[in-house]
Amino acid sequence: MKWTGLTGGIATGKSTAKKLIEGLGFPVIDADQISHSLTEPGGLGYIGILSQFGRDVLMKDSDRIDRKKLAAQVFSSLPQKEILENILHPLIQKEVHSQREFHKSQSQKICFYDVPLLFEKNLQSQFDTTLLIWCDPATQLARLIKRSGLTEEEARLRMGNQMSLVEKVKLADYCVDNSGGEADLEKQLKRLLPQLL
Repeated sequence: MKWTGLTGGIATGKSTAKKLIEGLGFPVIDADQISHSLTEPGGLGYIGILSQFGRDVLMKDSDRIDRKKLAAQVFSSLPQKEILENILHPLIQKEVHSQREFHKSQSQKICFYDVPLLFEKNLQSQFDTTLLIWCDPATQLARLIKRSGLTEEEARLRMGNQMSLVEKVKLADYCVDNSGGEADLEKQLKRLLPQLL
């Protein structure tokens, strides 16, 4: 089974590409979805987070973790960020491995793993191949402002915090330009996926 890293930049349309790939019948493992399910009440991540950070990270009048509150706490402190990563990363990796083995047992020819920071974390050697969803910077900026309600300055700052798409294009095995609409993206993916196989 070909193990393929799926990545992009902020607001380049990776989530749309993921849905389209799944719609074409190919499995995509999503680390963010796994993280969310692990931190639901009763999940192993939830139990670990509460034991380290206490009930202060819960929403008012709810047993659910307040993600914004937790993020504000851990991103302002490197040691706290490391504590959170040490709780979640091993659990996520275990679940990714389990899902990957399941897809292999189902004789899937290819399986995608959705990794937002694939190149930033230098993970490309873990994959047989990598697929980057990118778009031109003007389109990226406009999408980010529209999606997140940010000012242009805030959006440029967020984009500037990531590795540039120009750098990512150089590192990726395959690139899909998502500067057009969803129909164009789907057309490109339909053309590309047989090549990946």
